[in-house]
Amino acid sequence: MKFLILLTIFEIFKVTKSFEIDCTYGMSIRQSLNSVYACTATNFPTTSDIAVTSVIGIHLDGESNNDVAMLKIQGNHILSFIPRNFSNFFSNIKSIGIYNTAITILFGDEFEEFPKLEWLAFYENNLTIISSEFFEKTPKVAYIWFTENMIEKVGYDLFTPLNVTQLQHVNFRGNRCIDQGITNGNQASIISLINEILQKCSFDHEISSLMSTTSLAPEMTSSSTISTNPTATNENSFCTYEKIEDFVCALKDSLSKVQENLATEIERVEKIEKTLNATKEELSTSKLKTNELQNDLTKANGKIDKFENIQLKLKEEIELMMSDFEERLKNIENEISKANYYVSTLALLICCIFALQFL
Repeated sequence: MKFLILLTIFEIFKVTKSFEIDCTYGMSIRQSLNSVYACTATNFPTTSDIAVTSVIGIHLDGESNNDVAMLKIQGNHILSFIPRNFSNFFSNIKSIGIYNTAITILFGDEFEEFPKLEWLAFYENNLTIISSEFFEKTPKVAYIWFTENMIEKVGYDLFTPLNVTQLQHVNFRGNRCIDQGITNGNQASIISLINEILQKCSFDHEISSLMSTTSLAPEMTSSSTISTNPTATNENSFCTYEKIEDFVCALKDSLSKVQENLATEIERVEKIEKTLNATKEELSTSKLKTNELQNDLTKANGKIDKFENIQLKLKEEIELMMSDFEERLKNIENEISKANYYVSTLALLICCIFALQFL
C-alpha cells in the first residue's frame, strides 16, 4: 500500500504540458557507431511532463524531419520527465541520447513511440530506478548506455524483452549499485554483466510491476537472472524483505529528490515572477515617460507648426512690402522722368528767349 501511495504521488507530479521544441539539426556521432542526422533539443524550462506540440528549427540543405534518425535531449538538470509525442514529427528515430536531466525513475512507457529504437544512452542524469517494463516497447535496442547516473535499483527482468544475443554494448559505469560496462560486443561478457547487474541492483517482480500497474500482487514470485541460454526460465530469486525495504527507501529518496526539484522550481518561478513584476513596473514607468515624451513632442510639433505659420505670414508680408516698394520705386522713376522732361523743356525755352533778345 505504501508503494501505491508513493507512486500515486509521482503520478500527481506528472502534469502534462504542451510545448514547442526548438531543434538544432546536424550530424551527430554515436558512441561505437557511425554519425547520423540528429535533432538536439535544449529548451526545457520546466520540470513537468511535456507533450510536444510543434518542432521548429532549420534543417541542413536537403534534409527533412524524415531524415532525423537521432534525438538528443539536453535537460540542463531541470527536465524531470522525458518529453512525449516526438514521433509525430520524427518517425524514423533509431537512436536517443538523454543528457543532464533531473529524471529519477524510468517507468516503462517513455519510449513506446519509438519501436525502431536501437541505440539508447542516459548520461549524467539523476536516474535511480529503472522499471522491469522499460524495454518492453523497444525490443530492438542493442546499444545501452546508463553512464554516470545514480542507479540503485532495476527491475529483475529489465533485459528480458531484449534479444541478448544481439546486444553489443551494455554500460552501467558510474552508478551506485554497479560501476561496470562491456562495450566490445562480447556476448559472454555482456551476459555475465547482466547477471551481475540483476544480482546487485534488481528488486522483486511485483514491486517492479507496481511501477506501471499501481497494484501489488498478493504473493511474491521468484526473480531470475539471464543465462547464456536465451530461452532459460526464471529460477533464482534475489528478492528479500530487506531488498524490498531498500526499494522503498530508494523510492522515498527519489520522491524526496522530486520534491526538492519541485521546491527549487517553485523558488525559481517565484524569482522569475519577481523579475517579471519588476520588469512590468519598469515597463509601466517607461510607458509613462514615453507618454510624457510624446506629449512634449506633440507640444513641440504644435509650436513648430505655429512658428511655420508665422514664418509663412512674414514671408507673405515681406513679399507684399517688396511688391509695394517696387511699385513705388517705379512711380518715383516715372516722376523723375517727367521732372527731367520739364527741366529740359524749360531750359530750351530759356535758350530761345535769350536768342530772341539778341535779334
